[in-house]
Amino acid sequence: MRSGWPAALGCVGRMSAWIGLLFSALLVATAAQAQEWLYTVRPGDNIWNITADYLTSMSYWPKLQALNRVADPERLPPGMKLRIPVAWLKSQPTAARVLSARGEVEVTLAFNNRTITAATDQPLQSGDEIRTGPDGSATLEFGDGSRLLLQAGSRLVMDTLSVYGDTRMVDTRLRLRQGRADNQVTPRQAPRARYEIWTPAATTAVRGTNFRLGMDAATGVARVEVLAGALDLKGERQSRAVSKGFGSLAETGRPPAAAARLLAAPTLADLPPQVERVPVRFGFPALSGAAGYRAQIAANARFETLLFDGVSQQPQVRGPDLPDGDYVVRVRGIDAQGLEGYDAYHSFQLRARPEPPFLARPGPGATVPEKAPTFEWTEPAAAASYHLQLAEDERFASVLLDLPDYASTRLTPDQTLAPGVYYWRVATRDSAGRQGPFGDPQRFRLLPIPKVGPPEAVEGEMVFRWSAALPGQRYQIQLAKDSNFQDIVVDRQVDEPQLAIPWPESGFNYLRMRTIDPDGTAAPYGPTQRIDLPPKNYWPFALGAVLVLILAL
Repeated sequence: MRSGWPAALGCVGRMSAWIGLLFSALLVATAAQAQEWLYTVRPGDNIWNITADYLTSMSYWPKLQALNRVADPERLPPGMKLRIPVAWLKSQPTAARVLSARGEVEVTLAFNNRTITAATDQPLQSGDEIRTGPDGSATLEFGDGSRLLLQAGSRLVMDTLSVYGDTRMVDTRLRLRQGRADNQVTPRQAPRARYEIWTPAATTAVRGTNFRLGMDAATGVARVEVLAGALDLKGERQSRAVSKGFGSLAETGRPPAAAARLLAAPTLADLPPQVERVPVRFGFPALSGAAGYRAQIAANARFETLLFDGVSQQPQVRGPDLPDGDYVVRVRGIDAQGLEGYDAYHSFQLRARPEPPFLARPGPGATVPEKAPTFEWTEPAAAASYHLQLAEDERFASVLLDLPDYASTRLTPDQTLAPGVYYWRVATRDSAGRQGPFGDPQRFRLLPIPKVGPPEAVEGEMVFRWSAALPGQRYQIQLAKDSNFQDIVVDRQVDEPQLAIPWPESGFNYLRMRTIDPDGTAAPYGPTQRIDLPPKNYWPFALGAVLVLILAL
């Protein structure tokens, strides 16, 4: 029993309980047919304090006991539903409503215990419970205009939703069993107005403020962060005042911890105004004191509906695959105690469709030995044509080839390219002619093809010479008796553009060569050359008879 009531009243109540039951029998029968309000018993409640808080007269307590068949009026089990006729109330029940719901959001109705899917504008009565799934969120609005954003994985019970007479004095008492809730509470207009949220670890008493409240059922810890105004965090018979810019936490069975200053907002000034890739990705500078970060995305700055809500240990946003459109992302740091700081906001446009194709060849970092490479890419479902660009720099400041409306997924340019480094990229055009973003540029290297001249006889050896490649490259040269290079006679790597080998057997021999980059990357072999060699005894008399034929193999 609350300390404001004398202990004698409890004794009188127990002694006269049977009298109250007897004289209230007729009234109960009538009241049961009237409009009723369901009250959910909270820890510490009894018949007398409920009567004092909600009913117009203390004389109603025996009737309330009889109507609900309460055996022990001093000890009511938390969660019990009490039927209260509306006519007995000094305040009238009111309803909250669902402003928006996204993902998995369910409501269990108190009056019939039926569970339904939450819908926009659905009313919520006292005793109703709303639950959000792993991807769900919902925004609720209460009788005084206060709003609550319920995040994913949360359970919230409407303990008390009432209004006093025709005034706007609203009594809102909620029970957050699990999860997180962002609250924007209308400043209190009258002394009896109330906005409280109970958790298993602590209770917040608010007079009008903007705050966040989280309850981790697994660890038994409640956390509160005050962004505007102030509140009292009550737990284990102690109260902790938490003002703007501070947060606190309370473990179940322990008093609230000392208030700690919230982290400042991260810096998002360098985030791009337009995003051309999905899923959405952002990176930003690390925030001093942050052990993690929470990022949320919504369609506008009101954040009534969360399209994404994620936590990362790194200063980055790894968002979802959203449709093209306009969005707002907000990011805040999380300190070592799990308290979340101030938000930084960034508006951006997502323009990622139609999506670019995947580039097939030349592959990333490929070495191409031809002067006219062939470009190939995949065919997205929405593609009607493509925009291909080729440049010598990654920013495409100077475009060498620009085909804005190319129909095929394969191209061999007519123009001859000089050896060097190039970049290419492709964008998709849909049937309406709308072009999507370019894909990431792909780099490749075009190498000069070393030309092997006719062999020379030098002191009984055969010497091959060819044109030099790029600085730092090596050469691999092979000589075989067959054009498939299964019967290899010579396989050597050299640093200089020449090779001396013992005189091979007469007849047809096959020669090929390729370059090797300093990092070990080997280019494809160049064209195969067939060499018709006379016997060694005829050398050098038959030097002019050596036939070198370049094969198109």
